[in-house]
Amino acid sequence: MRLRYPVVVLIIAAVVATGGCGSNPVAVVGGVKITEAEFRERMVKTYGRTVLQEMINEELLRQAAQDAQITVTEEELNEEIATFKQERFPNEEAFNQWMAGVDLSQQELRDLVRMAVITRKLALRDVEVTDEKLKQFFEQNKSRYDRPATVAMSEIVVDSRDTAEQVLQQLRAGEASFEDLARRYSLDTHSRNRGGERPEVAIERIPIEPIREAARTLPVGEVSDPIDTDGQYYIIKVRDRQPAREASWPEDRERVLDDYRGFQAKPREEIIREQIKQTKVQVLDPRFTELNEDYTPVPTEVPQFGAEEQQAPTAAPPEQPAAPANSTTE
Repeated sequence: MRLRYPVVVLIIAAVVATGGCGSNPVAVVGGVKITEAEFRERMVKTYGRTVLQEMINEELLRQAAQDAQITVTEEELNEEIATFKQERFPNEEAFNQWMAGVDLSQQELRDLVRMAVITRKLALRDVEVTDEKLKQFFEQNKSRYDRPATVAMSEIVVDSRDTAEQVLQQLRAGEASFEDLARRYSLDTHSRNRGGERPEVAIERIPIEPIREAARTLPVGEVSDPIDTDGQYYIIKVRDRQPAREASWPEDRERVLDDYRGFQAKPREEIIREQIKQTKVQVLDPRFTELNEDYTPVPTEVPQFGAEEQQAPTAAPPEQPAAPANSTTE
C-alpha cells in the first residue's frame, strides 16, 4: 500500500485550509512578519491545483465505490493499518514518531488507508481469477519466481577500528546485546533505529564485496570481525540465510496471485475517467477553472463534419421484391 503521495496532499490541504486571522504571523525574520494570509496564498499558488485535483479524484473514487456497492469495514481498516505498521516500522515508538513528524492524526491515517482500500477494490472488481489462468501466468513468467540465495543481517557501523574492537569486546563479553550496541554506536541511522537490522536481501545484490562474502559464509547467529570498507568498520551478524531455489507453482501460488491481480487491475486513472462520464464536476474557484477541461467527459463518438452529404437518404428506399421463403441471402 502506497500512502506517501496522499499523505503529502493531506498535509498540504490541512495547511491551506488553516483558519484564523490572516494577519497573524507564522514567522518573523529580522523583525519582518510573514503573515498567515501570505503563507496560505503562496501555498495555494504553489500546490493548490494539485491538492484540489487530488481531492476531486478522491471524491470521484468514493462515488464510484458507492455506485458499485463497495464498502470498507473497520476490521479491514485495522488489518491494513497493522500491516502498514509492520512493514514500515520496527516498533510502535517509531510509528508514533513518524505520525508526529508528518503531523498526521489517527483519523487522518484511517481516511488515507480507507481511500487506498477503496481504490484497490475498484481496480480488482472485474478481475477474474481461476487456477487455470494463474498457472498459465506462472508458466509465462516462471523465471520471475526463481528465488536467489538471500540473507537477513544486522550491522553496527562505526568510524574507527578502535571503536569497532571496543564494540566487539562488549558483544563477546555479553555486556550488551547486538541490538543495544547498534542503537548506541552505529552511524547508519536507518538500521540503528531497528537495532541494526537490515531487511532480507539477495546476497549477490550486496554491493560491498567483503560484506557480501560475510553474508555468504558467516554461520547463522555468529558475529563477524570488524570489516574495513574505506574508513568505516562494519560488524555483521547473520540472522538467517536461505538457499537459492527454482520457482514452484504450489509454493509460489500466493505471489503469482498477487502479481496476476496487479497486472490485471484497472488503473486508477481509468476508474476516474469512467466515473467522470456519469458525474458532473464543476470547479468554481476562478484560479483553477482550467481544471474543468480535465473533468469534461470525452464524447464516445466524434462528429464527422461534412459527412451529411455522404449519408444515405432518410426516405425509405424503393421496395424490393420479396425473396422466396425457402431461399438464403448471400
